[in-house]
Amino acid sequence: MIIKDVTVIDGTGGVPRAGMDVLIADGRFADIRPTSTDTDTSSTPAGEPELDGHGGYLLPGLWESHTHLRDYGAPLPEPDRFAHLQDVLAGYLAEGVTSVCDLGGMPELSPKLRDASKADPAVASLFTSEAVFTGIDGWPVTGLVGHRPGVMEVGSADDAGRYLQGLSLDEVDYVKCMFDGKPGGGQRLPRPALEMIIAAAHEAGKKVLVHIATGADMREAVLAGADCIEHSPVPCDPGDLSEAEELAGLMADAGTLYCPTVATWEQLAYGAYPDYLDRLITDGILTPDGAEEIKARPTYGQPFPKHPAEECRVRFEYAMRTLPIFHEANVKLVAGSDIARVMPTPARALLRELQLFAKAGVPNSTVIASATGRAAEKVGKQAATGTVAVGSVADAVLLDADPVADISHLIDQRHVRAVVSSGHIVQR
Repeated sequence: MIIKDVTVIDGTGGVPRAGMDVLIADGRFADIRPTSTDTDTSSTPAGEPELDGHGGYLLPGLWESHTHLRDYGAPLPEPDRFAHLQDVLAGYLAEGVTSVCDLGGMPELSPKLRDASKADPAVASLFTSEAVFTGIDGWPVTGLVGHRPGVMEVGSADDAGRYLQGLSLDEVDYVKCMFDGKPGGGQRLPRPALEMIIAAAHEAGKKVLVHIATGADMREAVLAGADCIEHSPVPCDPGDLSEAEELAGLMADAGTLYCPTVATWEQLAYGAYPDYLDRLITDGILTPDGAEEIKARPTYGQPFPKHPAEECRVRFEYAMRTLPIFHEANVKLVAGSDIARVMPTPARALLRELQLFAKAGVPNSTVIASATGRAAEKVGKQAATGTVAVGSVADAVLLDADPVADISHLIDQRHVRAVVSSGHIVQR
């Protein structure tokens, strides 16, 4: 198909290009050129549609770069899980999220679900890791008894080496390491083991995403070669921004990406308070009916294990104050929402993350890049997807208003004119 006379926002953070024709063929962007008034449509594949993009804005499909599909599948009977998670991926796509990165899902289902998603343009493309490393009794298995699926507990570099020998890194999209120095948990993954895992993953051409709790964790993970830091830290002193300034400089020098998951800390800090739901209604994330549905959930108002609300409040407020510091230091920010405990849909949690980035003072062009080109870069897929560029997979969102001028034009679903998945128009 051809999308005619549209403004292209390519997902790199660059200047939008107005008055462009975007040709899609074989599921990829085939050409991007100044629009023509020529009525000759011979360059359009036979039988394919032409979309009028005049007055519209075309940007890459959004990426949810940090979620956990286990949260949506595990409560269901085992025979129902696969179909339900396909519905979850279809729900993401309907709201403009064309790619989803699962950072701790259901290892018994993840490979099958990922393969099915790649063959089905009616669901978001899934990227997964069946390689998750943590310390002995470390997060997220601290205190759990019995089988701990999908997590490799490592007490030494020798342990890491044994696990790596039995693991085919060619079969995973990326590797995740839990490098959590928070008091009260199990052992932290030893740094020599982390360095060994990162070296092995990089040799196999895979990115390593490192979950942290403290600034010290961040510092060591960056020095060990982490590709992306997952979560904003518990600060040593919430009133002192110098720790964030030092970390931002370190990450910028190393080229380490940063996925702060601020929507997670906001939900865990304030989600039990009715005025928080009112705030989400005001911000267009939630409707009054949706608020009533959330209040009826069994988890509503319940504390989250190992993350007290007060600690989450500190992490949220510190993250919001320091996001501009990381941006100004040229650290590449990446959007990932992690959980959706107080959100109407999983996709809406990502949209809240983007909204919070903008509220913190991150420029809208950077906010868009954080959920498109940079998200693809985070997992090493930027050569093939995440941007509106010739040769890239044709995943896109067509809006009727400019999201660079006002990020609400991306958040508010009423502005979404069309969603394209691998060159196919999605029935929303």
